[in-house]
Amino acid sequence: MELRIPRTAVADIEAHALESLPEECCGFLLGREDDPVRVVTEARRATNAEPEMRHVRYTIEPREVLAVEREFRGTDSRLLGFYHSHPENPAAPSAHDAARAWPWYVYAILAVRGRKPGEFRAWTFDEDAAAFHEATVRMAWAP
Repeated sequence: MELRIPRTAVADIEAHALESLPEECCGFLLGREDDPVRVVTEARRATNAEPEMRHVRYTIEPREVLAVEREFRGTDSRLLGFYHSHPENPAAPSAHDAARAWPWYVYAILAVRGRKPGEFRAWTFDEDAAAFHEATVRMAWAP
């Protein structure tokens, strides 16, 4: 699977991550699917509702996810997946991320080290194997 994402969306995610330090930020990846490519047109912020350990975990309220899904029902755009930051950790899924992942969606992770955005990687979750597979990320100037 390939994720195409505009550099402006990555810049928005980076800004959100820096503003959220020392906690993880989280949000939605919105766009369209051109199987096997997912094309992001917007990265939209969500609230990290994790009740504890927000420096290493995130939770998006189900109501917030449903609202986004309803917004795009009947359009060419849809919820493609989610993004979150990993302050002082690599841009790879944690065991906590795997325990809460859904198949099909893409999970983008931004590493933040020393208050500077680092690597940006994306993953899909294989429910049968209970494992993440890395997606190819292509940054573009426009969606």
